[in-house]
Amino acid sequence: MSKEPEQKKRILPLILTEGSTAITVPLTWSLPGNVPQFDEPELTVVDVKAVALSGEVVAEVVIEQLTFYLNEETGLVEKQIVTHLLTELLQVPIAKPGNRVIAHVDVGVLGGWRTERFNLRGQRATILKGECKLFVSYTVLGDQEVFIYKTSGFDGEALSETVEVESLQSCYQEVIDLSLALEMNATPKSMGEVSGYFRNAKVTPMCGWVKIEGEIAATVPYLTENEQTNCEVFVFPVKYFLEANTATAEMDAEVTGDVKFFTCLREPAERTGILRGLLYLEGRLSLLEHLGVTVRSRNHPAGFQHNLPHHHHHKPFLLEEVIAMGSSQTLIQREIFFPRRVRGVREPVDAQVRNLQHEVIPNKVIVKGILRKQIYAIDAETGTVFAVDVNENFVHFVDVPGASPGMRAHVKARVEFVKVDINPGGELARQVTIIEITVKVTRFMKKEIAVDNLWPVFPWQPVKPMPPHPVAKTYIVRSGDTIWKIANMFGVSMDAIIAANNLTNPNLIFPGQQLIIPK
Repeated sequence: MSKEPEQKKRILPLILTEGSTAITVPLTWSLPGNVPQFDEPELTVVDVKAVALSGEVVAEVVIEQLTFYLNEETGLVEKQIVTHLLTELLQVPIAKPGNRVIAHVDVGVLGGWRTERFNLRGQRATILKGECKLFVSYTVLGDQEVFIYKTSGFDGEALSETVEVESLQSCYQEVIDLSLALEMNATPKSMGEVSGYFRNAKVTPMCGWVKIEGEIAATVPYLTENEQTNCEVFVFPVKYFLEANTATAEMDAEVTGDVKFFTCLREPAERTGILRGLLYLEGRLSLLEHLGVTVRSRNHPAGFQHNLPHHHHHKPFLLEEVIAMGSSQTLIQREIFFPRRVRGVREPVDAQVRNLQHEVIPNKVIVKGILRKQIYAIDAETGTVFAVDVNENFVHFVDVPGASPGMRAHVKARVEFVKVDINPGGELARQVTIIEITVKVTRFMKKEIAVDNLWPVFPWQPVKPMPPHPVAKTYIVRSGDTIWKIANMFGVSMDAIIAANNLTNPNLIFPGQQLIIPK
């Protein structure tokens, strides 16, 4: 006698669609003075953020441009670094708010740069105009609640091997008050808008908690008392412990952070100040699971769906199967030369990995990137601080057993350690950097999963929610929802919703989750 298959309910990041496109974007910037000659700019992707809208995906791309040019007055070759923020809308009909978007962008320079000279308040400048091409690839995922049926104990044979997938366990978010002390190189007469971002993040799940480590980089522009424009970058290492009731040590955790600074509190004629702002953290906890998702019954050759309740059906889903994970560290040791003697550098050093690229080969992943360091050195004679930019290319191999060409790789690089030792004389320094690289290799697989019609698992084939019993309604949580907001929407109390759904932590609800709304 055959046994009924064991039922599991899981939230899986189902792949809704993927695609790529190339976009030509105009660039305009200025160089000081009359520029008779310049090199073709070097463009580097600094950051990419993508968000799903209704039928569209908006991609925000931060590009850093490095230009070497000839100063007509001094006859010397100088360089300029400019940052561009590019926002592009991509037509993705299946996308909707609440979907996750993973995007990767490469940038290339197009020829035909043009120059225009002009005077502004008696100061000569040269306008440069040109174009770049963005190569954007994206994957849109939806966290969907589905039923999985295990093959163990069932009188049948598996049609396919067991797959490893990451199931979503919970989401967490936190808003943290920031109060960061800094000391500027000169006394500000007035200050511009301070910007910041969260980087080099590392999340460690623990029993009921997550430990989040990283850095907050703050860019502080200001006008000095002698009317000179200064712009300094300050790095603040941070560590936070956030409560997450479902967290366990074997889980995988992700986190993203946005920084917003509102003001810099300081006394007149003082170089010191306190940056005040907020850090918005959002994260996900997932668990790597082995799931067998389809069988052929000996009693029912068409499959075990004949034995399922009437409200279940089979559909092929596009899943991202996890093949293997790997991590390792790479050590970069170089010497740098300073344009003048220095007695030290400002700690911590501003270091980050940019233009990260990878290639999957048999049992390994080749990772390439640029280690960018902006070192603030202290002049040995005057005590003033000046910036030295250092770009270092690196190539590293990460062992990932089971990886093969054609598979996908999710690569993260984190600057773990930076040290700069000044040699005697002060014109030369030895720098040491350790970069931690983690790789997850996956592949797309279509698997049949038994799906409960109570949840709209296909955005392109919506299923009307059905009440689980006649005295209650169901509601699917959307992005931005809270228990308070949902309670006001249906005119019920927060306590009633919490009790009806046995919520141990009402602050941990996530898009796609089904809630019972009592009458």
